Amino acid sequence: MAGIDKKNFDDPDEVEDYGAEGNSKRVTLGIADDSTLWRSSLLPGWSWMRNIKPNVSFETCPLHHREYVVSGRIRYTMNDGSEVVGEPGDHLLIEPGHLAEVAGNEACILLDW
Repeated sequence: MAGIDKKNFDDPDEVEDYGAEGNSKRVTLGIADDSTLWRSSLLPGWSWMRNIKPNVSFETCPLHHREYVVSGRIRYTMNDGSEVVGEPGDHLLIEPGHLAEVAGNEACILLDW
């Protein structure tokens, strides 16, 4: 079908596995990576320091994120110490220089693009 591209998170292009703390799945549409979407399923105990930092050389996340919180809660702490907790229905714009962690005892489902 011309003009439409479709993918499903049941068959992602990439998976980042966080073991007992969940995963992030990526699907990309378009010939030149025109549209990339991540769906993260992060369980209580997941944090950037625990699950990402051991595999990178950065002290805090160097990426820019646009996120939508589907369920659960996630806390972002910026390098300057300011904090925001994302909750279901929140759309967040997060600049580089932050840490993240699941807040509370419920899994956090995020869409990130």
